[in-house]
Amino acid sequence: MPIWKTEPIDREPEIVLTDWTVYEVSSNLWPGRTRHFVGFSVMGREGRVSSAIVQFDADKMAGVTESGRVYLLKGAQGGHPDGLYVWGLWCRRNEITDIQVVDPTKFQNLKIEDSEQTGL
Repeated sequence: MPIWKTEPIDREPEIVLTDWTVYEVSSNLWPGRTRHFVGFSVMGREGRVSSAIVQFDADKMAGVTESGRVYLLKGAQGGHPDGLYVWGLWCRRNEITDIQVVDPTKFQNLKIEDSEQTGL
């Protein structure tokens, strides 16, 4: 199955994910731990892995990533085969050394300085 880059943020500023999971990871390529959305993109009909999550609103089930893109989580947490396939490749490419599933409703300290910029 081929993998491709996501559309530029100006063409796709918001992505709706179903069958989603939030993972927290450590990598040999960067310091500290980061959290990422993984799931199935409704519009793109493809598996997706986000850049690092920088803000999350548990009431709206919406988050903003390092790229500035907004992800909306719909339905129950799950594991879509396409999302898991992309996740596996992403983990190998990014030399992931530790993975934990995270409950997004329990996020702490995930606020960027200018929340008006994102609308969350």
